[in-house]
This record gives sequence, C-alpha cells and structure tokens, in this order.
Amino acid sequence: MIPAGVEPVDAAGVARVRGVTLGTLRNTQVLKDPDFPKPLNPHRRRDHVWDPADVEAHKAGQIPPAKPQPSPDDLLDDFEAAAAVGVSVDVFTDQAIRLGLTAHSIEAHSLRYWRRGDLVRRHKEAPGKRGKPTGAKDLTPRRKRGKPAPVADRANQKAASLVAYLAELDDAGSARPDTAELASRYGVSARTIQRWLAREGS
Repeated sequence: MIPAGVEPVDAAGVARVRGVTLGTLRNTQVLKDPDFPKPLNPHRRRDHVWDPADVEAHKAGQIPPAKPQPSPDDLLDDFEAAAAVGVSVDVFTDQAIRLGLTAHSIEAHSLRYWRRGDLVRRHKEAPGKRGKPTGAKDLTPRRKRGKPAPVADRANQKAASLVAYLAELDDAGSARPDTAELASRYGVSARTIQRWLAREGS
C-alpha cells in the first residue's frame, strides 16, 4: 500500500537517498538488512518500493516516522484492492475494468494502483446510488470486508506462489514451463495464468 501523500522510491531511489550508486547499494546488501525499512509492498517478489522518509530516517540512525492512519487516498495494488473488496484478484480485475475504475500509477514503477476511497464507494453502495453505476449487479455488500473470502485468499496465494516460482527459475537460469504446464501445476485455467503473468509483467 502507498500511503496518501507518499511518493515512494524504488531501489534506484533508495541509492540516491543514501548517496551511492545502485550497484553499490546491491553489493552491500543494504536492502536485505533486517534493520532496513520494510518495503511498502512486501508481498511482491519484485518491484519493491519504500517510503523515502523511512529511508532517510534509517540513514540518519533515527526512528522512522509514525505510520499514518488509513486514508481514502491510500493507493492499493491489484492484490491489496482485491483483499479489501473481498474477492479474488481475477474477479476484482474484471469488475474494475467493467465499472471503469480509474487506475493510478506512480513514478517509481509501472504497476497500477487503486484509490482506497474509490473501492469503498464503488463496492459498498447499492446499484443506482452515487459512486456506483446504475445497473451494476454483482457488487452487493459482503458480510465482511476486512479480509478476502477463502476462495479469493487461495487464488491470491497461488498467484503469489507463481510469481515466486518463476522468479526462482529466472534466478537459476532455468527455462520457464509453458502456460499449459503452469495451469496444471496451480490447478487453474490457462487464461487465469495469462492474467496473473500480465498483471505481474512477467
């Protein structure tokens, strides 16, 4: 999650804050130091970003600033938005495209994000009310929105496992299985695998 008002930095941005080259940053393994600030998107295998204020505090040997309370202007990626709504990532993606939700981007990388306030408004109000298009039929309020349903949670876990698996193959220089093999491995359709890969830019 990108907190409201934060302009996150990627590894290259962290290097600039610390006054070193990206190569030096990676060689010194600073990002893997247990004391280094956790990324704002720790659930991802790649494309990590950090709050520059946390990076500055770590450099100065200071305690990082207190985290702000959740805000309607927080930005959530596909996985986080799906969890907030209580559906699988695939279902959320289909709904977001059909409903015309506006995706946001940040300078640090090309992943798309969704404004928390838009999700709350569009997915909690009944059809015909402000914030949700008239005619919407399948986004009725769920009993609980704090965490995804079991099916959605399993789908998210499989997607994350796929990303980690492919990254391990890449690191080892091994060839990637084709879509059909991956679909069989994770027990989903080939189309679902294609969506997961497209979403991760893999």
